[in-house]
Amino acid sequence: MSTQTIGEKFSAPVPQALGAREFMIERLILRDNTRELLRENGREEEMEIELLALTECGCGMDVYDPTKCKCRAREGYFLLAQFYYDTEQYDKAWKWYLKIRNADLRALYQLGTMCFEGVAPKEYTPEDAYDMMVEISTKGKDPHCFVVPYAEFHIGKAYFQGYGVGHSEEKAERWWLLAASGDGHEPVVEAQTALAFFYSRKSAFVYNLSKAWHWHNQAARRGSLESLGAVGAMNLFGVGTSKNLNQAVECLRQASERGNIYAMGLLVYAYYTRKLFTKATDLAKRVSVLDNIDELSRISCCLPQYIRKGIAISTFILGRCLELGYGIKKDPSQSVLMYKKCFQYDPDACQLLQDYLTHEKI
Repeated sequence: MSTQTIGEKFSAPVPQALGAREFMIERLILRDNTRELLRENGREEEMEIELLALTECGCGMDVYDPTKCKCRAREGYFLLAQFYYDTEQYDKAWKWYLKIRNADLRALYQLGTMCFEGVAPKEYTPEDAYDMMVEISTKGKDPHCFVVPYAEFHIGKAYFQGYGVGHSEEKAERWWLLAASGDGHEPVVEAQTALAFFYSRKSAFVYNLSKAWHWHNQAARRGSLESLGAVGAMNLFGVGTSKNLNQAVECLRQASERGNIYAMGLLVYAYYTRKLFTKATDLAKRVSVLDNIDELSRISCCLPQYIRKGIAISTFILGRCLELGYGIKKDPSQSVLMYKKCFQYDPDACQLLQDYLTHEKI
């Protein structure tokens, strides 16, 4: 059996696409809420008319110049563009953002984000997205400079993925550190979590579990659901820090309550190893029925592979409890189905748990 511990195997793997999530979680939530409210109230057309009225400039210019506008019109342009973006009318959103790109850093940022999301006009390339974010990164004294660290995070992501620029882990690390540090701005939580995963890759030259622990802690304190689950996992298995079962359970419980499926799986594992079989089976049953991975990832902003891993751990432990009658009535046939489901969701986690079962470690 591999000498790699269960903690390292569950905690260390890092996907190659850290940017699979939406770039700004707040925008995603607002977009969903906007669509839902307009759909319920049938006010989309009315809202559009109201926002169009806000774009009328009262500064007396023959040709509108957003850089010289002193009234509310420029903000109206941005709000209208946001409305189109939130309602997925991307062509219109692009048009209105473009009108004020040189006068409003938020508009330029949204244009770059649309390129990264793949909803920009076809003639725009990944290189354009990268260039826009670099342009933003130089605007430290702009009134809307709060988007600068988010642009820095995006640049790091571009280097890590080789999106619009050559792949460079060294440059990805440098840009993420700028975004995560909070030097002169609020730290970008996504950058802190990205750095933690970045340092967790055992095959990489930057492998450093102490740094991973540091950045996961920083991000968890600032609300990162992914990092909160990771802190729980690292405490549970003593990865990057000493084992602390009580702290692990508390972090995993908090992360589970907020929808982190991976944390739920590890909490099931923790309950089982502490012989709290009823708690383990109750939670495992709830997790085992989950199946829409993409939707769960979108809602929780957690990476899909970790959601699958959480479901796999839960179904394996549930299968074990069904096999032995721990905390639940014995059901050998249902136990086999749970083991099969575990393998379907994450073969590696299934094999590792089976190894631990064979060697009587669980």
